[in-house]
Amino acid sequence: MEELDKQLLIRLKNRDKDAFRYLYESYFAKMVLFAESYLYDEEDARDLVQDLFCYLWDNAHTLSVAVSLKAYLLTSLRNRCLNVLRDRRIRDEHNDKLVEAQTFSGTEDVELDEEVVERLHAALDSLPDKCKEIILLKVVDDKTNKEIAKQLNIAETTVKTQVQRAYRMLRDKLIPMYLLIEWLKL
Repeated sequence: MEELDKQLLIRLKNRDKDAFRYLYESYFAKMVLFAESYLYDEEDARDLVQDLFCYLWDNAHTLSVAVSLKAYLLTSLRNRCLNVLRDRRIRDEHNDKLVEAQTFSGTEDVELDEEVVERLHAALDSLPDKCKEIILLKVVDDKTNKEIAKQLNIAETTVKTQVQRAYRMLRDKLIPMYLLIEWLKL
């Protein structure tokens, strides 16, 4: 570990606010970008980094850093991002089960009025071109990731990433509308 890291760690353990401020100002913006590369959501990334710095301050006296503070911070942040993604997947699976239950429950579908259809089209149009093309092939044409990759001459992992990105972006834009539709069903 470098001498600067050793000194910062000692100062942090002694609750030195200037040492904490130095770390915060040196790494916060870079760490938000790092977290955003996992989460694709700046607000969630900022919250996660902020939580990590709070944890760092609250638990400075017990920190055990082997290589460097930077490596410790990025590894901790990566692990927190992976935990958030795992939680999102669990939540998405739960939502899928709810949609499936509604689909097979025999309840009547709500008629979509023109405004709702326009919002759906606007949400689709807001997607990047390649992302929109891939999600339409996936949903409308019912193609597999492998088929889409072959048709567009791109990697299957790229297709998977673009589909996830499209679902996330559409979900973010359409959840208020989905909640309204659910409310109208009551």
